[in-house]
Amino acid sequence: MKAIRASLRSGRAAALAGAILLALALAAYWYIAVLKPYTTESLTFGTNVVAGTTNDEPINVKATLYIPKDAQFPLSAVIIMPSSSGIEDAREVYYADQLTRVGIAALVVDSFSARGLADSVYDQSAIDVWDMENDAIAALAKLAKDPRFKGDRIAILGVSKGGTTAMNNAFTVRRRWMGVRDVAFAAHVAISPDCTWVTRRANTTGAPIIFLLAELDDQTPAEPCLALAGRIQRTGNAQVETKIYKGAHHAWEELGWRPLYDARAENYAQCRVWVEEDGRMISADTGEIVPEDDWHAWAKKNCMTLGATCCGGDRRNRNAATEDIVGFLRRHGF
Repeated sequence: MKAIRASLRSGRAAALAGAILLALALAAYWYIAVLKPYTTESLTFGTNVVAGTTNDEPINVKATLYIPKDAQFPLSAVIIMPSSSGIEDAREVYYADQLTRVGIAALVVDSFSARGLADSVYDQSAIDVWDMENDAIAALAKLAKDPRFKGDRIAILGVSKGGTTAMNNAFTVRRRWMGVRDVAFAAHVAISPDCTWVTRRANTTGAPIIFLLAELDDQTPAEPCLALAGRIQRTGNAQVETKIYKGAHHAWEELGWRPLYDARAENYAQCRVWVEEDGRMISADTGEIVPEDDWHAWAKKNCMTLGATCCGGDRRNRNAATEDIVGFLRRHGF
């Protein structure tokens, strides 16, 4: 009798476990099939190769395309470049999700895995922003040829290293270095970019640019970006906007009850370097030429520090930034 009761209890437990698994499976299906505002596709394309630079070899870059459900083609689109942490749900995927909710497609580019990397938080020389710039322009060329998308309404967005990539793709001198003439981004969304190591010539394509900055950012501080925005405006680009989020730290998209301090993260906030039209890098403080092949060692010796604060964002700032991005894109025809 005891054996029968034990067998019955075991059977009920198995049935309960099965019911729970079924409920979870149904919930997952419901989320994927109903709640997610997009469908996804995997894309692969070759980077923009530039001889004599760090991006001088053909590399196939993978990306994920997010398309709004019930899309009416052709669509506007935004290319999203990763931060130093690589692609994360809290940032790149979050923005892709939010864009599809307002009918804009998003292409999240993975510059890291194509080069055998996961991130560059502890060694920013592992992948240069230049490499990511060339990935971004190749992604633009890929989407511009796809009849599902409006070739003249493709923007670029990124956070931190991705934000620097989004910003740099606006500069005419960097486009010249890349050999780009036939395509250009229609708008640039630079979230917490590094404005301490920048091209001296601030002329841009004239496309609108928005800088979204964190008040308490100790890794990519706001002040140099405000100065850069002013320089861009003085070159004749009147479509430059800036926004500072009060109380926010670097990578505020990652929510949390307090910010996190990473004692090993490389930090270039104290660096001030000009990049000349011929590619030479010069210390803005001393006039010293920064060795092109060993800039990382120079930075370690002269201005780079270790330790940075990030994350701990709140929904208020994240929601405000999301609304600001959508509003910016809408004002410019997206």
